[in-house]
Amino acid sequence: MSRLELVEVAVHLGGRFLVEALSLQVGAGELVGLIGPNGAGKSTLIKAIAQLLPYRGSIRLHGDPLDQIPARERARQLAYLSQDDRVQWPISVADLVALGRHPYRGGWWRGAGRSSTEDQHAIESAMRATDVWSLRARASDTLSGGERARVRLARALAVEAPLLLADEPVAALDPRHQLEVMELLRTQAHQGASVIVVLHDLTLASRFCDRLLLLHEGRTVASGTVERVLSADHLRLAYGIGAVIGEHQGQSYIIPWSCESLVSKAERC
Repeated sequence: MSRLELVEVAVHLGGRFLVEALSLQVGAGELVGLIGPNGAGKSTLIKAIAQLLPYRGSIRLHGDPLDQIPARERARQLAYLSQDDRVQWPISVADLVALGRHPYRGGWWRGAGRSSTEDQHAIESAMRATDVWSLRARASDTLSGGERARVRLARALAVEAPLLLADEPVAALDPRHQLEVMELLRTQAHQGASVIVVLHDLTLASRFCDRLLLLHEGRTVASGTVERVLSADHLRLAYGIGAVIGEHQGQSYIIPWSCESLVSKAERC
């Protein structure tokens, strides 16, 4: 059984469909990339899985309807990292990351509920994994965009959830930290988590993801292996680009190279 299963999921907002009849299965140990142009429905789909948007169809986690799992248990099973990187309070980095442990506690105060030793271990491990341990005493509102992105990822990792949803986690990062974050997400998958990540960088998607789901205008263009999804025809259809597709050290890479004519809706049908 797949850990996460989506069947005919659709999101209808503002008088139009943002996602149409989309199905997907994600197993334990998989890193699945959601790719597609701006407005394709990637973030909408992630929010629907996170139960932040109304949807039609079925989303199941461990075989159970996700919307019927009690909120606190769902918060332990699913960690969500949004695009929005605003930090609302001038709290320390350590306290911000510690919010990831709230689902395990009986209240907001320190030491409530589950063992504080276990919580602190999860918090420290997440901060060290994302290279923000040295920032732990800093006020969150003094961080750079890249630092803030890594701190927010640490908060999501501190949940230690079996399902991790990450919406553009590398968007604000320099090349080294992009690679480190993608390595970290792949490690989470190798350790048994199911990870879904929204990406715009096709090279990172091709190098690190086990499978890809390519969306355009809320519909699935292609789903499956990197080689199947990132074909020249699919890239032209979804993005309107020509690309250089190559291989280095046994791994694929994609370099967007030229603007091409977008495939019309009539051609896609």
